[in-house]
Amino acid sequence: SSGINAEWPLRPGVRMAVEGRSVALPVRKVIIHPVVLFNIVDNYERRNDNNKRVIGTLMGRYDKGTVYVTESFAVPHQETEEEVSMDMEYAMRIGELQKKVNTSMYTVGWYSSGIIINEYSSLIHAFYKCQCPTPVHLTVDTQLKEQKMKINTHISSQIGVKNGTEGCIFTPVSHTITGAEADQVSLKFFQGLRGNKKTPNFNDQEQIITSCSEMIAQINIVMGHVKKVLSGEAPSDKELGRQLMEVVQSIPNLDGDTITNMLNSHMQDLLAVEYLTYLTRQQLAISARINQIL
Repeated sequence: SSGINAEWPLRPGVRMAVEGRSVALPVRKVIIHPVVLFNIVDNYERRNDNNKRVIGTLMGRYDKGTVYVTESFAVPHQETEEEVSMDMEYAMRIGELQKKVNTSMYTVGWYSSGIIINEYSSLIHAFYKCQCPTPVHLTVDTQLKEQKMKINTHISSQIGVKNGTEGCIFTPVSHTITGAEADQVSLKFFQGLRGNKKTPNFNDQEQIITSCSEMIAQINIVMGHVKKVLSGEAPSDKELGRQLMEVVQSIPNLDGDTITNMLNSHMQDLLAVEYLTYLTRQQLAISARINQIL
């Protein structure tokens, strides 16, 4: 496999590749999807005992100064006190496969476990500068040295003397961890596993009941606040009133019978899919037994 040898300053070949990249794009903010952090932690837990940290590629998109990181994958590498090697061909090949799956997604940077940035980080960053104009470097403290998973995002700027020693300096960039509304159910489920050694069964009915109970509790809080405002016990807030009005107007005007019919129709479709899945599973099992007999 292709590798990057740790030579500092950068080797001439790497320096020429970096100088030939496209114009850097301004990055003001990084938005990270929670699944990216799960992938990094999983990669760290599955690492070889010889590796002190893991690295990988960040995939996503760029939009008006904001980098959206939505996917990631690990890249094999070896790192010692004398040198670091990385499978560049693997990183480029998997990146191309990711683009075929989602044409709007491309390489936006790389990640590493731990919060330390050293000369090897600069060398790896130089490779990713050849893949995208302004790569983002995401560091995740998977060892929880500060009793929490510290997350930092950086971009780099080239420094040094022309035709002489060159390097780069990493500058922090603000970041936000944001998931879609549909992801909140799964995230809350994982949060409920904290301190629980046994993994509970993910029951759809129980999750629906829990979500409905939380929604009813939030509605009661809102109704209580509205009553206090109407009675003069609490001051009115125009911005909050507009947001509540938008929420009320977004609810479709349907009667109870229509909602019941919609739920029943959805349940019938779900049962049909489960039945077809069961038939397919049984057919595959029968085919496997016939092949063993023959």
